[in-house]
Amino acid sequence: MTELQELLDSTGRKITTEDGTYAVQLRRSYAADVHDVWSAWTTPARLSRWLGDLTGETGVDGTLQLTMSPPDQEVAVLHVETCEAPTRLRVRWTWPGEPDSAVELLLEPEADNTVLTLTHSLVGPDTAVDYGYGWEDFLNRLTELLAGRDPAAVSWVAAQAILKPRWSALLPRSGSPEA
Repeated sequence: MTELQELLDSTGRKITTEDGTYAVQLRRSYAADVHDVWSAWTTPARLSRWLGDLTGETGVDGTLQLTMSPPDQEVAVLHVETCEAPTRLRVRWTWPGEPDSAVELLLEPEADNTVLTLTHSLVGPDTAVDYGYGWEDFLNRLTELLAGRDPAAVSWVAAQAILKPRWSALLPRSGSPEA
């Protein structure tokens, strides 16, 4: 099995729906201390290596701009709602041309590992699929960073070809039970 295939098969992923909105959830275990994983999310120099460039005012009620790594390079505006270092971060996510949504990051220490749960909620059905495979690609890059490897070695094109159909298959259909 290739390294990319191992990354793509190693994650818990689901899409749920409630009250007409959707939520994307990914769960992943990292062989890293909770403080190291938190730092990878909150230290701009580390974040830029796998997710994008972060600028702005940190802390609760702060507003940040996240310029996504290629291929997007669009800017998400993040309004910090909750910041409980090193275990919980919740932001209101403003993306061009979309209604605001919410992204919550939970980090749970587990022995020498950290279990990460990322939930992106209040999205529509089409954006749920897009956010699902997009976030999963970025979490694959985080895996590489935390393992001391180059996050840029993860191919967006190769990952997208595998992940988009997987996320599309998870999308709850009208009248069917939640995924």
